[in-house]
Amino acid sequence: MGELSEYIKERYFKKGSNDAKDLMQRQKVKNAIQTICDTHINGPDEMLEFEISPKDLPYATEVITEEPLRSKYDIIQTSETLFMAKLKVLDLGL
Repeated sequence: MGELSEYIKERYFKKGSNDAKDLMQRQKVKNAIQTICDTHINGPDEMLEFEISPKDLPYATEVITEEPLRSKYDIIQTSETLFMAKLKVLDLGL
């Protein structure tokens, strides 16, 4: 229970917190991942391996589960800072 209260205090009550900077950095990471995937993945058989800097890792692990990345790409974390992205394939069963 102490860990939860510590997390809540740190997340919402830390002094000098600049949420605008956090949101801006998060959006930059999301845009960078989307741009690199859109640029380098052109077909369903192509895979892209990319690395995230350790300081941006918390943002990357959040944004890969958000739209439009979630619905367009399968992105998995293969090591601490390495990720693998692949275009999602829709099986229509025709």
